Amino acid sequence: MSIRSDSDIQAALARVETCLREGRPKDAVDDLRDILAVASNHPIALCLAGQISIQLGDNIAALQALDLALAVTPDLAEARNARGAALQGLGRLDEAEAEFRRVVAALPEHPGALMNLAAALAAKGDVEGAEETFGQALILRPGDAAVLYNLGLLRLLKGEMVEGWRGFEYRHEASGHAPAAVRSNRPRWRGEGAGDKTLLVLSEQGLGDCIQFARFVPLAAAQVGRVVLELPEPLTKLFASLPGVDQVVARGAPLPDHDFHIPVMSLPAVIKGGKEGIPWPGPYVEADLVAVRRWRHRAARWAPGPLHVGLVWSGNPAHKRDAERSIPLSVLEPLIKVPGVSFHSLQVGQAAEQLTGTAFAKVMKPLFRRPYPFTEVAAAITAMDLVIGVDTSLIHLAGAMGRPIWGLVTHVPDWRWMLRRNDTPWYPSMRLFRQPTAGDWPSVAVDVADALAEFMSQMKRGR
Repeated sequence: MSIRSDSDIQAALARVETCLREGRPKDAVDDLRDILAVASNHPIALCLAGQISIQLGDNIAALQALDLALAVTPDLAEARNARGAALQGLGRLDEAEAEFRRVVAALPEHPGALMNLAAALAAKGDVEGAEETFGQALILRPGDAAVLYNLGLLRLLKGEMVEGWRGFEYRHEASGHAPAAVRSNRPRWRGEGAGDKTLLVLSEQGLGDCIQFARFVPLAAAQVGRVVLELPEPLTKLFASLPGVDQVVARGAPLPDHDFHIPVMSLPAVIKGGKEGIPWPGPYVEADLVAVRRWRHRAARWAPGPLHVGLVWSGNPAHKRDAERSIPLSVLEPLIKVPGVSFHSLQVGQAAEQLTGTAFAKVMKPLFRRPYPFTEVAAAITAMDLVIGVDTSLIHLAGAMGRPIWGLVTHVPDWRWMLRRNDTPWYPSMRLFRQPTAGDWPSVAVDVADALAEFMSQMKRGR
């Protein structure tokens, strides 16, 4: 559509704003191009172009458009706010905080700016500052799901589990994503006893989340007559024997008859118990012993050393925090230099190619040259004396099996790893190694190498 008048511009801007609000950034591109073709310095159009670029994942282009908008109208609050979001997306957190503070100073009752400022503070690790700022936003927006959810995450991060789970229940409203519950038209289970009823536990989010929260299912089973557990297809065989589960169905498959439903990550909100509100029934995933022996034989044939360590250094590249949590294999060189350790790559996907053509290829063999079923992955993990890895489904699996696992976590961690501790109530067999500052994986590698050398020394003394 060609732009011929101011009314055409206003109509096009309205359509762009609708696309932005509905999360359809690509549908706004043509209108923005038409507006800027006839009004290249239109500040609102430039601001919207920046916001659309953020939704498209191009924060560099967003900054360029927003800087042009601010050059025309320096006090355009929405452009400042969006500029802060783009800077945060680029990891430039100090600059993002400064932009958000500038908006808040000009518009102290702007809840969106307060929420963005709180998110930036949380990303920097200023948990108390973030909590206080989200509290200010909640005064302006009582009952706002996004604020309550983010406050819940902060409280889980601090280990305040009861309050944290309460806020965590707002996750679907806050994200705008349909909850798992929409796949069932039966009533929501609230934790009540129902000895003759069938409960459907619905899967949520990723593989690691499902593994982590499956521990609550046997506790739910004690309250009802029968449990049907829905899981992502790769996990169905692995959890077929989970205590209390009568039937496992794959995500997306037709749902069997049931009387109640609950998303798996809502179970902690209705089930209490265990240390710090996190139950640990002991290992709740088992590997097939025949498969374990097969993987042990394979590992020993490839590397006959006394200590076999499985290594995973990269997660799903589609994860929104993957750039933070994954590590270039080369950074982990101090580990590889620890004498007496036989390393085995548990990595799959594109990151596994980092092993090819490097010095690591001479001392570390890939256990998986292709993706394997999780039943086989569980057996391979059990065949290792120790698993070292970043925050992926594999370390959740190792933890759920009670295997020795060293987890490498970011300076500002995901909520489940809490703060300033080298252990986790989620998995008693896990030891955590944390970045001392944001992005400092080399220091983590040195710490892990030192711990690995001590581990080897203890093994020798124990002989």
